[in-house]
Amino acid sequence: MALSDINQKYTGEGERTLLTITGENAVIEGKFKVSRAIEIDCEVKGQLDVDGQLIIQRNGYVNADVRTIDAEVIGKYEGNMEATGNVEIKETGIVNGNIKTDSLIISKGGMFAGNVLRITEGKESPKKKGKYSQSYKEAKEIFESMEKEIFTEVRDEAEAEITDEAPEKDEDLSL
Repeated sequence: MALSDINQKYTGEGERTLLTITGENAVIEGKFKVSRAIEIDCEVKGQLDVDGQLIIQRNGYVNADVRTIDAEVIGKYEGNMEATGNVEIKETGIVNGNIKTDSLIISKGGMFAGNVLRITEGKESPKKKGKYSQSYKEAKEIFESMEKEIFTEVRDEAEAEITDEAPEKDEDLSL
């Protein structure tokens, strides 16, 4: 198992280091703080705090609570993930858990079971008031208002049709 098989990658702004954790049948457990991108191609359990991109490779299995900037799941992930950037579940990726992110992409064939909560940097999340958030209540009010408008329109049209079809008072209704 190569625990610190470090690959150097060059970007337009200088060198960037990618930490790769590989090893057939390797199981790594614990609390990890990674100050760069990390690529996992084995089993990791515990807690991951990544200051770059997390890549779970095809043979990778991560069962952990994760905080990262970006995540790419090609293998399998279980747990709670918070990504301030993008989360992408590739064709062979399987995610079972909860994700908080600004952007979630699921490729055809990728599988996801859980909940997604959108986070937007720089904006406060809606304040909870009672059972529902303020944004839910606002959406509900808009929907109810639209529903009333539609109902009123349909009712008015129906009444107009009934009035148009109603016989005149002086008309003879006999057969």
